[in-house]
Amino acid sequence: MRRRKRLLLGGALVVVLLLVVVIGGYLFGSGVLGGGLGGSAPHEAMTRPAAAPVAATGLTGALTSRGFTCYDTQPAPTPVRSCYRTESDGTRLVVRIGSASGDQAALVEIDAAPFSGIRGEHRTTGDAVGPVREVIEVVGKPLLGQEYAGLPTFGDGVDQATRLSWGSVSFTAHPEAATASFTRSGAPEMPRGTDFPKDPGAMSAALGKVGYECDADSCTPKSSAYDVRAKFSAAEATMSAIHYDGKAKVTDAELRSRYADLLRQVADGMQSDEARRWVDGHLTPKNGFVEGDVAGLHLAVARTDSGDGQLTVTPKLTRGR
Repeated sequence: MRRRKRLLLGGALVVVLLLVVVIGGYLFGSGVLGGGLGGSAPHEAMTRPAAAPVAATGLTGALTSRGFTCYDTQPAPTPVRSCYRTESDGTRLVVRIGSASGDQAALVEIDAAPFSGIRGEHRTTGDAVGPVREVIEVVGKPLLGQEYAGLPTFGDGVDQATRLSWGSVSFTAHPEAATASFTRSGAPEMPRGTDFPKDPGAMSAALGKVGYECDADSCTPKSSAYDVRAKFSAAEATMSAIHYDGKAKVTDAELRSRYADLLRQVADGMQSDEARRWVDGHLTPKNGFVEGDVAGLHLAVARTDSGDGQLTVTPKLTRGR
């Protein structure tokens, strides 16, 4: 009799132990115990603690410390800040940061590509992947928090997109051009470019009254020691000055004068004066190119070693960027 009781008791203990193992395994796997990250079943979403909100000004501060120059591109309805840097190989790097309520960074777009050169001349392509990888780390770590560790390595594939609890991240990587974007869930779309308020024909006609010969969309001066040309479209105005073979380099004074002629057609009054002061201070940019957002305009200055120069003016949020 005693032997039977011992056998029954032992069997009951085995059953209890089996139940503990099964239930404990379920709780551990489902994250009920110890604050786990989610279940291992295919239908169970893996989650991580959400990153704390990041101020857009915090990101621009981090970029400024890496050699970027940042501007308040648009105050409303979606505040946009833009940061620019030109690499030593001529690659232009643009970072746009869109904010949601309370200055919280909700959208970040990164773009790297060679600038087009004067009158669209071919530029030797540089390294676009390296600079974008740098910026991904600078902005991605504070934006994503622990989820940053789950991102694929930038440059391993041409096109990649990852959805996280914070939102979505996408990459495109090519040797000569690369992009990345961070979009928080529920964020508004990044604003895009518009046309000039002035008609291109009107700007061209006005320049024709101050010593230029003009057709519908371009002008050349009636007299100049250089090859000077202005061109106008609904979303872009340019002024370039190129020296003739065997002739003297284009001077700073010539560029200041020609750029001021263009700016007076694109902008009015104090807006034109503010833009001109910025351009005058950037006639010979480091690494051949510089851009910035001033007086409601996007300004870009290119200069070659031989002195040739070009000013490109577009609305503050350029189309395609």
